This record gives sequence, C-alpha cells and structure tokens, in this order.
Amino acid sequence: MGLIVGFAVGHFFLFCNVFRVAKPLELTWSAIFVVLAGSTIATGQPGWPVTIATTLVATLAVIAMQVRKPSYHGIAWQHFNPKLPEWWESQATERDTR
Repeated sequence: MGLIVGFAVGHFFLFCNVFRVAKPLELTWSAIFVVLAGSTIATGQPGWPVTIATTLVATLAVIAMQVRKPSYHGIAWQHFNPKLPEWWESQATERDTR
C-alpha cells in the first residue's frame, strides 16, 4: 500500500511542480487513478499491475497534452514552448484592454 501512496504523492509533485499541469487534466488523471485504485481495493479487480500501467499511460497522455499548450511553462519550456514569452505578453495585453 505504501507504493500506491508514494505513486500518488509522486504524481502530485510531478504535475504541480515539474510539468505544471492544468487543473482539468490533473483532475482527469486523479479520477482515473481513484476509480481504478478504489476498484482494486474493493474487489481486487482490475488489480494493481493493471491499475499502475493504466495510470502511467494516463500520465504520459496528460503530460503530452500539457506540453503542447501555448501556455506551457513547466520543465524544459524553452524546448517545448519557445513562444511562451510572446504568449504571456499577449495575455497581459488582453488583460490591460479589459
């Protein structure tokens, strides 16, 4: 059970501090994890290997979607999103005109 707690805490760190994942994507990942883990705890199905594998696939999908956003500002943003400064400036301009 400690592995699963560490898995969830590690993803929290990964999503909040490393890749800076948007809340809707983070909540989607969390729902997948909670449903699979809850089902595994309650019924033994689909089992921890499937739960972890499925959640890792969801992790990769969430990170891939996040780094493709024009607002991406996590790790290696210069590589994934070199136009971020222009995006920030356009957002500041929009706020100033409101």
